[in-house]
Amino acid sequence: MNTIALTAALFPDELTALRVAGLVLALAVGTFALWRRRTLRNGDILILLTLAAGLALVAGTEFLDAILSAFSFERENGTRIVGVAVFGILILFGLTIRALAQGSRVSRELQGVLEGLAWERFRRDGHAERFRGKVAILIPAYNEVENIGHVLEKLPAEVCGQPTAVLVVDDGSRDGTGDAAEAAGAVVARHVINRGGGAALRTGYRLLSDAEALIVVTIDADGQHLPSEMPRLVEPVLSGEVDMAHGSRVLGDAEPNTRAHELGIVFFNRLVSLITRTKVSDCSNGYRAVRASVLPLLVLRQEQFHTSEFMIEAIKRGIPAKEVPVTVVARLHGTSKKPAVVRYGAGFANAIVRTWLR
Repeated sequence: MNTIALTAALFPDELTALRVAGLVLALAVGTFALWRRRTLRNGDILILLTLAAGLALVAGTEFLDAILSAFSFERENGTRIVGVAVFGILILFGLTIRALAQGSRVSRELQGVLEGLAWERFRRDGHAERFRGKVAILIPAYNEVENIGHVLEKLPAEVCGQPTAVLVVDDGSRDGTGDAAEAAGAVVARHVINRGGGAALRTGYRLLSDAEALIVVTIDADGQHLPSEMPRLVEPVLSGEVDMAHGSRVLGDAEPNTRAHELGIVFFNRLVSLITRTKVSDCSNGYRAVRASVLPLLVLRQEQFHTSEFMIEAIKRGIPAKEVPVTVVARLHGTSKKPAVVRYGAGFANAIVRTWLR
């Protein structure tokens, strides 16, 4: 008797057009999952089959009503609609989290492929020997053909008595930046697509770390950093005082910028100082020197907002560091590749929080 009552409660007296449509859709989704099982991921097949089963339960039974009643969503005042919306939001939230995780994994795999291709060519062409035991100057560049030659010609042949060698990571440029850098005598590693300054630096760090460079100095390709100030960064690392030296325009000098940009620098410097409990005067400056042997200790994932990530990672790992005064001038030619103020601020804040929490 109980079984009969349960069956009567779960299965509807009649199949409406909406229920029939739901059952047909469930059958179509399940069929598609099985038909494409050789090309879909196991996780995707499981999600599709679960979706098909869920549609069949909702369309062919009163199971959804039973669930909603269990959570006090009764058939009055539209509460059932609210209940369906709540469960739908929860399901969408779970799928969104999964998509974000999958996207992050795909991004890491792509970065690994790009680094592997760059390293294979770097090793095959015999460039590793060119950097071994030297001060390596690393320049990430994207569509900087107007500037890269001027920057390269100003780089010193030696710093603090140590010979230098230059690596330009061409991050998918379409204007001949890589060719111009090679013509100026630099070693060039190429990304076939644009991934961002952080991705370009990660590739360069891997190549130079594997090549056993002594110190890696990063400098922008747009001419905003002065090569003549490089000894300020290299000397404390070379002497063993610290393992990395960060350039600071606040301690040094910088040409005036927009009010929003200036306020953003102040805010983010204070934020990084607060969460790291370390005095930071310029967390957005990419001019720095680092001992190559400590680079493998850093977990770097940011594609674009990489300056603060690098600094926070170093603090979290307990790597000895200091800030030194440098000058930041206007770029030589062209316009900045940075996004608009609001997007840049949001991205920078996201990078800071994610780096600190992981």
